[in-house]
Amino acid sequence: MNETEMNQAWEDLKKAELGQPYEGPSLREFCDPFYGAVAWPGKERPGFVVVVAASRVVKCLGEPEICLSEEFESFDTRELVRQCGALHHQYRTDKWIGNTDNDAAYKFMREMNDEFDPLPNERFNLTPTQMVDMKTLYPYILGELKKLLRQDRRLLCLRDSKILSHLSGIEGSEIATLELGDYPAIEALAFAVISLRRSQYEDQFYEPVDEEPDLLSLGGLGIDLTGGW
Repeated sequence: MNETEMNQAWEDLKKAELGQPYEGPSLREFCDPFYGAVAWPGKERPGFVVVVAASRVVKCLGEPEICLSEEFESFDTRELVRQCGALHHQYRTDKWIGNTDNDAAYKFMREMNDEFDPLPNERFNLTPTQMVDMKTLYPYILGELKKLLRQDRRLLCLRDSKILSHLSGIEGSEIATLELGDYPAIEALAFAVISLRRSQYEDQFYEPVDEEPDLLSLGGLGIDLTGGW
């Protein structure tokens, strides 16, 4: 697959309806890597699972675009775990990110792995992230997502994701008060996207998670939904 074909396949993926079978070349021919993430059910909202992929073609200042490939939501932790396992085998994901401090989820993971008795390198495993321990979680993750969704240099495609309504509904004045579990959909997306970028481009783009974010510079999300994602 040459660069022109990869570019066209990537554009077709971005336009495809989320949740519907993708009809086109094998995703691995023009996407790499694939990262998954899960955020467990929150205070009032269901848990959320995402899979994101990076384009093999670098388009903007040395950075590839990232596209949301799958999403799933449920209040049922076991159902979330099973969906993670299914997507892991479907996409042959490179890594899964999430909060590992969930005893019920780990019980379901062991049950799922034992049931299917996969090879050691095919077992579903969840990698912890320091983001879940941040006191300023939402200022950090929303700031990072905002940078990727800039109109003049958009590097993240969310297609018709349910996450869009959550992003557009957050007021700037409430960002500092949000905590882990308030918006699992946004958390799962951030876990996957930020972890993928950190693993691939750490020296150039990674900002330490213990760095205090500049709340004033956020000024609310300031993301124009009408401009397309």
